[in-house]
Amino acid sequence: MDLATSAMTHPRPPRGFHSAKVDAAGRLKLPARYQEYLKLLSDKTLFVTLFQGMARIYTNGSWERNLEKLSPNPEAKARIAKFGDKFGCDVDVDPQGRITLPQLLRKELSLEDQPVQLRFYDDVIAVYSQARYEAELGQIEKTIGDDLSWAAGLGFNL
Repeated sequence: MDLATSAMTHPRPPRGFHSAKVDAAGRLKLPARYQEYLKLLSDKTLFVTLFQGMARIYTNGSWERNLEKLSPNPEAKARIAKFGDKFGCDVDVDPQGRITLPQLLRKELSLEDQPVQLRFYDDVIAVYSQARYEAELGQIEKTIGDDLSWAAGLGFNL
């Protein structure tokens, strides 16, 4: 497989945090880079659910791959799948680049008509409320100096 084919089969997701907003109807407008990336995927199914107090959008079959990792414990796998289904569902990107978040998830997280920050990691889009985003970055800033010194010691280019 040549590099052009490889890039088309496994495109790189967008990096960084991206600002977005959930409107009053619970629709999340995806940033343009996210929309472009999702169009390149062969598996266009998106599964949105809630875990650890955050909305998560599983892309490119990552929900199924994550569940498969739990096969050694079928009972736990079933419970986690049911919990995911309680707050989640499959969603589609509409022609305006929006997805509608499940109603129970929106209510649980008070996301309607709110700004959010999106971050792609490992085929999952994490949806941070503005308050959570600021709190987590505030915690990181307290130790980033030590982390960067450690990273530089390993040869990380700063």
